[in-house]
Amino acid sequence: MIKTGIKSDAYFELYDCVAGLKKMKKHGYDCVDFQGMMSPESELYQKDETEFKNYFSYLKDAAQSVGIELWQMHAMWPHDDTTEESREQVIKCHQKAIRAAGIMGCKYLVIHPALPYGWLEELSKENVYDITAERFLKLLPFAKNEGVILCIENMPFRKMHSFSTIEEIKNIVERVNDPYMKVCFDTGHCFYIGEDHYNAVKLLGGKIACLHVHDDIHRQDRHLMPFQGEINWYGFTKALKEIGFNGCLSLETCVNPNTPEPMKEQMQIALSGIAKWLAKESE
Repeated sequence: MIKTGIKSDAYFELYDCVAGLKKMKKHGYDCVDFQGMMSPESELYQKDETEFKNYFSYLKDAAQSVGIELWQMHAMWPHDDTTEESREQVIKCHQKAIRAAGIMGCKYLVIHPALPYGWLEELSKENVYDITAERFLKLLPFAKNEGVILCIENMPFRKMHSFSTIEEIKNIVERVNDPYMKVCFDTGHCFYIGEDHYNAVKLLGGKIACLHVHDDIHRQDRHLMPFQGEINWYGFTKALKEIGFNGCLSLETCVNPNTPEPMKEQMQIALSGIAKWLAKESE
């Protein structure tokens, strides 16, 4: 059976983490995608080892107490990859995120590709591939020690950037060629670059370990709730069924926090129901 989950800030920004986890469970989710270390400004990067371990041990215990699984988490984004020094700092931050995932017993850490030229046009795609591959190769021994699988995410880049297509994501995973490197398939990003979801999922096949599920419109990376945009969800679920995906259908969207009560909770429950419907269609 495919599980369902949602990004942590969909609830943690409305309630404290314990109350948020309880609400997730009440609304029908099985898992959470922890995004507390996604911002480069997160205070979690500044904690010493004792504080760090205590925080994530507490989060692990809180999730277990309500029956929510810490399934996946998101590494830092955005990050500066334009110099060797900045890239080394990114690796240190990713190592800390891997450590957090290990403490929590979280299976997957989602990492974005490198942008050594920033958002400018790339002068050498080969250089971009080399730097991205090198990053994962440096992180993999650390990840294996913590029992965490690293998942590269397909991005909503313009075609002048590497990793703007599913084929390029497939190629980098095959180049690194390690069972601890997989793919986080992002539905909205796939739509943004104009690729067909059925074909994209089929191309990646068993390389997909986790999901970021959200809708999109006019290629704007809006992170809409499913069926509020233009994605062909029937092709997506059909492909997941055909590749035998059996992980977690994890939403990277949420009900607008400005929604009045009690409509907010009604919509949260409805969103969980959409996730469960998509999961059932994918089995």
